[in-house]
Amino acid sequence: MTRALVLGGAGFIGTAACKELMRRGVETIAAGRKERPYGTFTSYVAFDRDDEAQLNRALESVQPDVVLDLACYEPTQVEAMIRLFHGVRYVFVSSGVIYPDIHGRPANEDDFVPLDGEPPPEVDYMAGKRWCETVLSRARDSPWTVVRPPAVFGAADRSLRIAAYIQRVEDGGPLLVPQETYERQAGLAWVKDVGYACALACDPRKETKHRAYWRSRRTFTRSRSNSCRTAPAPTALTPNGPRVTQSTGCERSSASSPRRSRTRSRRRWPGIASPTRRTPATPTGRTSAHWSSPEFLPTGGEARGD
Repeated sequence: MTRALVLGGAGFIGTAACKELMRRGVETIAAGRKERPYGTFTSYVAFDRDDEAQLNRALESVQPDVVLDLACYEPTQVEAMIRLFHGVRYVFVSSGVIYPDIHGRPANEDDFVPLDGEPPPEVDYMAGKRWCETVLSRARDSPWTVVRPPAVFGAADRSLRIAAYIQRVEDGGPLLVPQETYERQAGLAWVKDVGYACALACDPRKETKHRAYWRSRRTFTRSRSNSCRTAPAPTALTPNGPRVTQSTGCERSSASSPRRSRTRSRRRWPGIASPTRRTPATPTGRTSAHWSSPEFLPTGGEARGD
């Protein structure tokens, strides 16, 4: 029986991947930083992957055939896995953000070009994923495989980052998009499909060594046959002030606890304003009172079917 260690296995995508692995008869051990109750997975281990001694102990204890890594964007973390993991396959879950600007056409696996030089000491998410793949491309003796999911959505997504956009397309209201990047295609994938793809990549019977895989759905408006009225606005102007809830229409002060505020927001509303208000959804999936100002609304009812 194949044994898989899933880093980030208790997360949104990790849960779907673990379920699919177990359905396939794989002995699945989820891993994360925090202790969690036993019972959701066949087993669970908690350790700090940034502590190389803890990572090494976990690998020696579990002795996985496959490591599925859903919680990595630091190149130093990939370098540690290359040094310490000696199993059959290391599956690194990357992201569609690694692709350069390809002028609106759909991306394919070969569009990513490894970076030159050495990784900087600090990286953001996008640069981190690019450097992680660059490090892997140089590790010719490591049995790595890369999966590049696009934006992932599903019923268990607590962030609701995609729900706001989808529901605004459905209700026909103006959709606030980042002016700098809104013309670049953004793919979508259902979380169970991504979990399925991760499980396929973990199958040692399939020859996937040193290969990368990228697929996504068609853009949502095309699959729903809807038009989308976009309202481009500079990302720097994304509001950080009071938020407006759908259920009451009242303002909530940003001075309240961020943790409690996010929790209440998820319970009360799906990430957009009421369709009758026609307030554009923000790039963060929320709305703010002053975004209904005329300068941020599309002129002349112009529609973009993206």
